[in-house]
Amino acid sequence: MPLVETVFGDPLVFERDALVLTIAEDEPRFVGSAAKADRKLNRHLSKLKEWGEFGGKLGEVTVVHSLGLIPPKRLVLVGVGRRKEIDAEKVRRAIGSAVKALNRIGCKRVIIALDTFPIDEISPENLGRVIAEGSLLASYKYRKKSGEEGTPTLEVLEVAVPNRRIATDVKKGVQLGCILATATNFARDLVNAPASEMTPIVLSEQAKAVAEKRGLKCEIYDESWIEQVGMGALRAVSLGSDQPPRFIVLRYEGKAGAPTIGLVGKGITFDSGGLCLKTPEGMLEMKGDMAGAAAVIAAMDAIAQLKPEVNVLACVPATENMPGGRAFKPGDILRTFSGKTVEIINTDAEGRLILADAIAYAKQQGASPILDAATLTGAAIIALGPFCTGAFGNDEALVREVVEAGKQAGEPIWAMPMFEDYRELIKSEVADIKNTGGRPGGAITAAWFIGEFAGDTPWVHLDIAPTFWSEKDSHYFVKGATGVMVRTFVQFVLNRSSK
Repeated sequence: MPLVETVFGDPLVFERDALVLTIAEDEPRFVGSAAKADRKLNRHLSKLKEWGEFGGKLGEVTVVHSLGLIPPKRLVLVGVGRRKEIDAEKVRRAIGSAVKALNRIGCKRVIIALDTFPIDEISPENLGRVIAEGSLLASYKYRKKSGEEGTPTLEVLEVAVPNRRIATDVKKGVQLGCILATATNFARDLVNAPASEMTPIVLSEQAKAVAEKRGLKCEIYDESWIEQVGMGALRAVSLGSDQPPRFIVLRYEGKAGAPTIGLVGKGITFDSGGLCLKTPEGMLEMKGDMAGAAAVIAAMDAIAQLKPEVNVLACVPATENMPGGRAFKPGDILRTFSGKTVEIINTDAEGRLILADAIAYAKQQGASPILDAATLTGAAIIALGPFCTGAFGNDEALVREVVEAGKQAGEPIWAMPMFEDYRELIKSEVADIKNTGGRPGGAITAAWFIGEFAGDTPWVHLDIAPTFWSEKDSHYFVKGATGVMVRTFVQFVLNRSSK
């Protein structure tokens, strides 16, 4: 990952591999350093716009060689769209597109002209944050692939601050953005790892390493403890696998007497579907069925560095779901940690089972509110497509708060309906509830199932099945794991801390 830092001064005087200039689509004239560079290059940049070779559309990138007319070897023009429509997410995407272009042409040391950005529309601190996030997220590459082809070359990215009045705010934003993006990339690593390497035990070791590095309290519980305390749902899901389950607890104590926020992440390190076996194609991305767990662990890594004045309890139930000889079966009745009984209709509806025990545990420990993230349902993908996470909850104000945190973080979330009628679909004749209500409204009935275990504790469930994986490179996304919900979780905690 490149080092992102701030410098003070005119970016055109620095000898760098490239100078990044943002250009708005609807501006007749260049501003700031872009205007100055245009003059020094004999209006060559203006000619590119006049000739239609660069229009300034969001994410559009053009590389211009300076030919010794200015110290930077290249100018990288990146479009940010229409000036009045620019927001933090568009800046994040524009910078991501620019950084990918810089890595393709082998740049190592680059400077960005801050004075070409819309500081009036976006605060200096937030601008520094999204520049850092876009840069680091776009530079991510999963390192397991052999060979060096496509390896990012960018080593240092400097943000040139035009005046000292905003320098402190920009630097603060850059530092926050670096922490958030690094944590997101850590979550990407966890999700991208092969299931043979990211077992429940290895995932617990990753959580323990974070705790030791950041000063968090960490408890790792084995299968004996899981059985002893009565987590019958987690235990049942784990029985078909040779890999033993783990229940991971991380605790951040930011302020004595402050409320404790609960974060819960689904940790199915591989999902075959159990005895209700998935198709081979359906299993292909199931190493990522622990993306919720990865988001929670990585969020705790960032939270510990940012030191908000709240307390946070993170719970991760970790197991495989496999069709072994001891696997749980359709028709089984499980007794969960809360005491509620569950009739098993489909063993491939296992994520909600392990979340049931984890949420009941977080509630017992006094966490309120509780947020959970899970790659839970294909129904959410059908409903929302690949660009939006679904939010379900028992408290409308809390749902709005989480949606707003997602907006601030650049992770779109849409509130889904939780009408009481959907609860009827998971009623069981032989147990308190059954683990699936059928295909219609499947994401909603899954959320209703989980909500049974939150009870009257304010709770929001985030179905990240649509957003945990990207099928292609685009702006600051790379093909593979996205690390979604890390930044939303951290933003939520920071917002609560500032109240």
